[in-house]
Amino acid sequence: MPSRAYGVARYAAAVRALVLSALVVTILGPALLPGYTLIRDQVFVPDQSLLPWMLGLGGGLPRSVPQDAVVALVSGPVPGWLLEKAALVAALALLGSGVSRLLRPAGTGARIVGTCVAVWSAFVAERLLMGHWTLLLAVGVLPWLVDVARRARSGERGTWAAWALWLLLASLTVTGGLLALAVSLPVAVGPRSRLSPVRRWAWAASGLIAQLPWLVPALVVGSAAAPQAASGAEVFHLRAENGLGAVITALGTGGIWNAEAVPGSRTTILAPLATVVLLLLAAFGARRTVLVLGRAASLTLASLALAGVAWNLAGSVEQLASAVEWAVGTLPGGGVLRDAQKWLAPWLLLLAVSSALGADRVARDLVARTDRPTARTLLVGVALVPVLCLPDAAWGVTGQLAAVDYPADYATVRDRLAAAGPGDAISLPWQSLRRFPWNDGRSVLDPVPRAMTRTVVASDTLVVRAHGELVTLSGEDPSAARVSAAIATHEPLGPVLADLGVGWAVVATDVPGATDDLPPDVVLVSPGEHLALYRLAPAAPRAVPDGTTAVLLADLVTACLLVAAAAVGIGTVTARHVGPRD
Repeated sequence: MPSRAYGVARYAAAVRALVLSALVVTILGPALLPGYTLIRDQVFVPDQSLLPWMLGLGGGLPRSVPQDAVVALVSGPVPGWLLEKAALVAALALLGSGVSRLLRPAGTGARIVGTCVAVWSAFVAERLLMGHWTLLLAVGVLPWLVDVARRARSGERGTWAAWALWLLLASLTVTGGLLALAVSLPVAVGPRSRLSPVRRWAWAASGLIAQLPWLVPALVVGSAAAPQAASGAEVFHLRAENGLGAVITALGTGGIWNAEAVPGSRTTILAPLATVVLLLLAAFGARRTVLVLGRAASLTLASLALAGVAWNLAGSVEQLASAVEWAVGTLPGGGVLRDAQKWLAPWLLLLAVSSALGADRVARDLVARTDRPTARTLLVGVALVPVLCLPDAAWGVTGQLAAVDYPADYATVRDRLAAAGPGDAISLPWQSLRRFPWNDGRSVLDPVPRAMTRTVVASDTLVVRAHGELVTLSGEDPSAARVSAAIATHEPLGPVLADLGVGWAVVATDVPGATDDLPPDVVLVSPGEHLALYRLAPAAPRAVPDGTTAVLLADLVTACLLVAAAAVGIGTVTARHVGPRD
């Protein structure tokens, strides 16, 4: 009998793994082929060098810290395209398997439903189209953090190391770190936790240390960032994606601010249909969600989900829009709230769990009234609801996540610049987003700053369409702001670049207007059909960025946390498997 139960369990695990694998492969599709999937904010390069701005030094606010520094450290021995595939697969696989893990007390059918609802969702599809791979990786880690926090709360030993490692992974991005802390720390150390007071403080301190790589640059270096004319909250708030308005859009986990990153089916009746079905099932599963997740985890997720939905809706209400604008532009760290839809991540997790448990409840009722095959058919149908109502999420969101190769010019210019004389570089034409012909015209963040071996001053100004009009949002990099001001006022750019320590220009020759802003009297060093290198006038040496010591010390402390958590985790796993010897 035990062997039969073991065989059934293995079969169920194999089915779950097969379903999850099918979801991941079907969604990513062409992104899994060799090459680079360059779309909006997702920029991987063949070999990324570690540069000061990747640590939050000498640039604007540390929005991509420590993401770029970690990629630079790993991409030496690991090709950039392979790291990209691993990150995308890990993000979706962790999300699906994590939700399934939270649903362990339920049956296999419920676990598969939860996996489908979480992975095949508007949130995932839209963030893939935005290129927000680190945010998706952090969201994938959230259910694992909730699980380990619940176990720590119940008094299970050896949970700190796992929690710290998951937290560090989520903290590759600022939003991910904050979400990770919000969903897990109150559960682990909150009232009635069995952790001792000392351990609670240790968990809280670890949570803070994990955020130091971006927090210290924000505090020490962020004061030097160029001021913004507007917070941009009116641009980045939730967009209603169908005729039923903002509420249904938010409850369906959609609403990304960029209309170009919205699958076409989100504007049809299919989107609200799926949302209503999942909401009804979630209502059926609400009570059991508390039993499965525990009161602390359920209350934490529900509170965060409610806050996330409310924040998204507030930006869509005319009477509250000014308050949202004030909060984003005035409160310390308010800028992290600007992209409202990303704060729907806790709701996505709660919706996946509760709707799966609701479907399981209905299926159990059907077993009692009819037969088991009918109940299984119901669960299969519910699992297919997200897929059938968001069909264009398949195959890289209808081919938009295609993989391409960088032109050979990029490697040539990188090598020439690495061997060139002193001075930083500037990336031209002066625009933050590019549409390269070799990338099928897809919009992507300028890859040059990550592809070169020295600091490249690049535009961080964002031009977006809001309410039918083009809105320009300035960045925070003071060097980029100085260049933008010179170009806008037709000031001679050569002296400005020399004063900034820029002695080289990397020009994307396959982009319209490539040389419009190129200073006179430059020397072409490396011509190319796609990328060229020019030598400018001799530049003044750039001073060591302010706050370097503090930032490096913060990074060292966080690295020590990583080493300690890994060592403790390995020791815990070894002790459990080896056990006592005679």
